[in-house]
Amino acid sequence: MRVVKSVIYGYLGAIVGGLLVAVVGVAMGLSEASITAASVPTGVVFGAIGLSLIWWRPIADRTRVPARRPGPGDKS
Repeated sequence: MRVVKSVIYGYLGAIVGGLLVAVVGVAMGLSEASITAASVPTGVVFGAIGLSLIWWRPIADRTRVPARRPGPGDKS
């Protein structure tokens, strides 16, 4: 299930990245070729971020340092 979520997040990230550049490019009056040239690498980067998003939390949970609890000899 984690792999399926990863692929879905990757596709959604690529779509959001490409659309974000397209909306900004149209608002600025850029040509279709320049919008396409800018949105493809942005979509790839956002897709890679989305693809790896599902894998970050388990890694972060394993590397987190637990809070130190005061012992019987500690003064508060």
